[in-house]
Amino acid sequence: MVTGAGGSIGSELCRQLARFTPKLLIFWEMSEYGLYLIETEFRDNYPAIAFESVIGDVKSKSRVTEILYKYQPNLILHAAAYKHVPLMESGNVREAFNNNVYGTLNLARVAKSMSVENFILISTDKAVNPSNYMGKSKLISEIIVNQFSKLNKTNFSIVRFGNVLN
Repeated sequence: MVTGAGGSIGSELCRQLARFTPKLLIFWEMSEYGLYLIETEFRDNYPAIAFESVIGDVKSKSRVTEILYKYQPNLILHAAAYKHVPLMESGNVREAFNNNVYGTLNLARVAKSMSVENFILISTDKAVNPSNYMGKSKLISEIIVNQFSKLNKTNFSIVRFGNVLN
C-alpha cells in the first residue's frame, strides 16, 4: 500500500514497486485527479500489475481502519503529506500539522493494531533542525513513528528524501 500514491513521491514509489510484481498494489490517495492519473498510467504501462485504488484521507481514523482491515497490507509506504514549504507556511500551517502529524498517527496506530509487517514513513530533509512549520510537522511525524518502532512487532522505519526535482 502506498499512501499519497498520486503525488510526486508516491507515484514514483508505485513505479518502483511495479518492478517487483507485487501480488496487489494499493494506491491510496486523497486527490481524485491524482488517483486517476496513477491508475491510467498503470493501466497503460503496467498491465500485469494488479492494483486497487482507494480514495481516502489518512486523517480519518475510520477510513484508515476500514481500508487496512479490507486489504490487510503487509507493507505500507506512507508518502501522504503536505510538503510544499511556501504553501504550508502561508496560512496553511494547521493543515500541514493535521495531515502530516495526525494522519501519520492514525495510520501508525491502526497499522500497529493490525500487526502490519512493515510501515515506512517517507520523510524529508527539512525535518533536520527544521526552520519552518512544515519541517517541524515532518519531524513530529518521525518522532511518532520512532516511538511506535519500540512498541510492537510491526517494523516501523523512516526514510528521509532530499529536495530533488525530476
